[in-house]
Amino acid sequence: MNIPSKEDTIKKWAPILESMGMTGSKAEWMSEYAEMHSNNETTLSSITTEEFPTLLPIAKQIFAKTIGLDLVSVAPIGGGNSGPEMETIRQDVKIENRDRKIESIVEDKEFEEMKVEDHPDYKESVGPRGELFYLDFQYGGTESNTIL
Repeated sequence: MNIPSKEDTIKKWAPILESMGMTGSKAEWMSEYAEMHSNNETTLSSITTEEFPTLLPIAKQIFAKTIGLDLVSVAPIGGGNSGPEMETIRQDVKIENRDRKIESIVEDKEFEEMKVEDHPDYKESVGPRGELFYLDFQYGGTESNTIL
């Protein structure tokens, strides 16, 4: 690649820059900038797409994710108790229910069973909800695509 001198660059771009009203040091700077931009464009246009075989699939994934975030409400999955915490809660509820059952028999009361959800340490888990409903029908044919 042949790099032109500063004078050649200024002469090359002078007619265009002067027609836009640029003169002096601003025109010099702008001519250098225009030459660098022109060289970059030439270099980029000479690169074939075979050198970037995975560029399109990556761009499609990014685009799909960006559009998907706009279409579907995003709520974090989580909350709730871990496995060992749930086991401890179940054991506590089992013990409490046993004690309540014995008390109801001894004192001749009605038995009220405690549920896991009633335990003070129980945290409700938040899971994904399917709120997007999409139908795509083609009239006149036997094919139809349905995504739920």
